[in-house]
Amino acid sequence: MNNRLRVQIMKSVTAVFLILLSAFLFTSNDLIATDFGPSVSYTRTQSRAATVDSIDAVYYNPAGLARLKNGFHLDAGYQVMTKTAAYDIAFTSGEDTAPSWFIPNFAAVYKQGKGAIFLSLHMPEGVEFTEYRKPYGGMALVSFFALDLDPLQMAALRSAGLTQNLGGLELPVVSYVKASRYWLQGRLGGSFALNETIAFAGGFACSYYHADRSAGVFKGGTVDKLEKKAVGWSGFAGLLVGPADRFVVSVLYATQTVARGTEKNVKYHYTRIMERRLPDSLIVGMNFKTADKASIQLSYQVDFTGEKKYGTRNILTRDHEFGFMDWAFVAQNASALALLPLISSGNAQNYKHKNRHSIGLGLEFGIGGFVPSVGLSCTTQEKYPRAQNPLDPDLIRVGFGSGLKASAGDNLILETGSAYYFYVTDRMLYNSTKLNRSAWTWGFNVTYKVL
Repeated sequence: MNNRLRVQIMKSVTAVFLILLSAFLFTSNDLIATDFGPSVSYTRTQSRAATVDSIDAVYYNPAGLARLKNGFHLDAGYQVMTKTAAYDIAFTSGEDTAPSWFIPNFAAVYKQGKGAIFLSLHMPEGVEFTEYRKPYGGMALVSFFALDLDPLQMAALRSAGLTQNLGGLELPVVSYVKASRYWLQGRLGGSFALNETIAFAGGFACSYYHADRSAGVFKGGTVDKLEKKAVGWSGFAGLLVGPADRFVVSVLYATQTVARGTEKNVKYHYTRIMERRLPDSLIVGMNFKTADKASIQLSYQVDFTGEKKYGTRNILTRDHEFGFMDWAFVAQNASALALLPLISSGNAQNYKHKNRHSIGLGLEFGIGGFVPSVGLSCTTQEKYPRAQNPLDPDLIRVGFGSGLKASAGDNLILETGSAYYFYVTDRMLYNSTKLNRSAWTWGFNVTYKVL
């Protein structure tokens, strides 16, 4: 046997071993992390951090509301999303194409003099549905990554004869996995202009988290079903500097949301405490306005998703090393857990979480009563490849948007926008696991000045 063939065999054996080993380390969370813009205006411009003279500033930096015309303003939007999340894991391949038909936003603003008060509702990460059925190569390995079952759930499936072994790894045998998730965030606050060039904003936010996931067997019914609900509170403060008709700079900081609630297993009738988080973030924007009614918008956002206590080794923290762990599991899997010191010294697990950076460039230009727009954005990859769930990859994302805003009378504004999001494909474990996805969104928005 020559050296080249020996090296190739060793690589193949190592790849298979790492796939099985890494299966113990992936956590699905809820399989979904879209993180698109909260309104149609972002969809079409890909940049709205320094919005002025428009009610949609309420979703970005509400300090821009201090430049609105006096009166009571209402804003409502609706978006849909289609996406493809393709996966290729150890000879098992397929894709998830379940669309999302309802991504709403709403805001109400009362502006008088130098101040404004507002209420808004939006979805900071959108809403998405996921469904896996009959991939090429079978559902067993896919359902393992998708379900992230704890020992109690695995024991129930084992007793029902719905598990199988693959190289020492016990896999659930189901025909489909369905999931959905969304964050709904309501913000209440106010903005105030000191003079023609300086405005402030602040307030608090209540964030509601909801997720569900189910799995079943064809003609055999549901064998596992989870429901998750949580509520958390946070705050925000913003600053806007510059004359609104020429050039403004905006800065907004939003604190971390820690939502706590319950995870209810509907099938096996037990509940436990769970927690989900939205990271604290800093958003900086610039808005240049030209004499011919064009607007050039730049934005930068950093989400502080990186772990605050770098290098922690607390293996009993949920969603840190394992999705769930109890002492019975430790006792039953002592030999496998002996590998943890080796594993935790590398980046196979996601304690080397990177901050997420997003930049956007948008252009609006007036033509009579119409305002066409185009935009480009880029968002960095938050997770290292080996720390990811292949069914829900976190990848570098590039967005292209365009749309149109039009006035329909003195008090009514209509807008529509569309965007395509291209994700840079990534691979891991000697190209045995492929991470790939794409998405498209479209939306329609109405703004009405009541008084």
